[in-house]
Amino acid sequence: MNKRGKKYNKLIKSKTKSYRYTYDHGASYMHSASITEDYLILSEIPLHFSLTNSILTVLSGGLFTDMFKWNGSLPTYFRIISLDNGEELARIPGPAFFTFHHINAYQTKINNQDHIIIDICAYDDHRVIKELCLNKLRQNTYPSGSGYVRRFHLNLNTKKCTEPYENLQKISDDQEQSYPISYKNSLVPVQIELPRINPNFIGKLYRYIYAGRGAPNYNFDALVKIDLQTQKIAGLWKEPCTSPSEPVFVPKPESTEEDDGIILTVVFEQQTKKSFILILDAATFQEITKTYLPIQIPFSFHGNFYPTISSKV
Repeated sequence: MNKRGKKYNKLIKSKTKSYRYTYDHGASYMHSASITEDYLILSEIPLHFSLTNSILTVLSGGLFTDMFKWNGSLPTYFRIISLDNGEELARIPGPAFFTFHHINAYQTKINNQDHIIIDICAYDDHRVIKELCLNKLRQNTYPSGSGYVRRFHLNLNTKKCTEPYENLQKISDDQEQSYPISYKNSLVPVQIELPRINPNFIGKLYRYIYAGRGAPNYNFDALVKIDLQTQKIAGLWKEPCTSPSEPVFVPKPESTEEDDGIILTVVFEQQTKKSFILILDAATFQEITKTYLPIQIPFSFHGNFYPTISSKV
């Protein structure tokens, strides 16, 4: 997080001030957000809290996620929040999509107008939530696969959203209905989840994404390095019958190169039921080493790297 973002967090905590934003169709599901030098960006996707669904869920003993209703005919709204005072500066409508994870965002000028470029791991709808239920994961089924990298341009002057890579992926007319919108609008035609970048490039122009590959009918079967400049897969790590977790980027101290560092992740071997820590060279994406753990760590989502352990923890 940049210095202004950290200052904003301290300001909010010191004043214990809450900001409330109105919703047209009920509160929206939000899992992550993006931050730039001046703004916090929230994606208000059309998966809304429903009072009716909530009552039915409580009475039937359903899942918490059943309390939400998908309204795919409505847009996704990008809320632009000032880091200076917490005020909402714009609410820009864009195409409907579902997402868990923002990847990154940064500010730039295009034709002398202020823009925010935001990259998101997007799905066409919310069906993936049902596919992540425990009974599905135990069957190792993931029918629709993961999301795609989609890039949105938010014009702060006109308050409009454009998607410059719309329909970039070429497909034949007879395949039109079988491919998701997110595939046709993706920067790179590969399904991914749990995207991470070099933390020193959060809120800045960047080039590389590291993520788990999630093809249809599989959980994550590989790790990929995506080059946004060439719009190609720049690296791939895969071993048979393994499930890698989120790839965590650890930058080399004082390095200025974006991919100068290592990738850390925990990998679960499906047949042996063993787990190991995998270390990859972030630049070449070649394996440096692996270390088997004395305990079993099943397939998991998020992780992080801490250079020091606080005595307060």
